[in-house]
Amino acid sequence: QAPLSRLLREFEQIQREQREANGCTERREWWERRSHLDLRMQSLIQSLDQEVLGCWRGLLLPQDPGNSPLDEQELAQLLQELQECGWDSP
Repeated sequence: QAPLSRLLREFEQIQREQREANGCTERREWWERRSHLDLRMQSLIQSLDQEVLGCWRGLLLPQDPGNSPLDEQELAQLLQELQECGWDSP
């Protein structure tokens, strides 16, 4: 099972449970549910970072518009590898 599919299902479940928690009228129960969901969301984000993005997460960091995070040779190699995986449009 692909990590991204599993994480997307978990995200949908967290959203569903959040909507249910929003209907909770007791303050203590709402906070307990919210805290539990926050921990699950934190775990989901960490899993996304480690299992899906991996070493590529650095490409998502903000950069100076004039500077590429990769030099020309690295960028050419990355584009070639992505195209070999089926990615067809930069």
